[in-house]
Amino acid sequence: MCKKTVRVGDKASLTKKFTEDDIKAFAELTLDDNGMHLDPELSARGLFRRPVVHGVLVGSLISSVMGTQLPGHGTVLQDEDIKFLNPVYAGEEITAAVELVEVIEERRYYIGKLYGTCHNQDGVLVAEARCSQLMLKRFFTVEDEKGNEND
Repeated sequence: MCKKTVRVGDKASLTKKFTEDDIKAFAELTLDDNGMHLDPELSARGLFRRPVVHGVLVGSLISSVMGTQLPGHGTVLQDEDIKFLNPVYAGEEITAAVELVEVIEERRYYIGKLYGTCHNQDGVLVAEARCSQLMLKRFFTVEDEKGNEND
């Protein structure tokens, strides 16, 4: 595997439409069968008036971008501070985007600091996160603003 070069300011994104089957599968996998996600009658009496996609499922798209695109394969999520700002419903298309905002160099690895957002198909911000991704030096080099690589 060749080393991947990243630089502060790099961006990546992906888009997914959430289905009722996604919500049910997530509930089964996580054991979170809260009726606000699954029960139309219960959720009709709640704040959003209908079932909502689990916030953590929506936020996981940010992690997906980081793990597969930026920084990408060979990284591990170190921490995440996420805020859920608006509900997401089955049938909505969500675009998760991340930007590499800082890189901290340690002896054997880098810590990539990323800012992530999730917007629905209407451009409404539904979630935002500040994350740290551990990037092993054997897989990554970091290019500074002058184009110099550090590895």
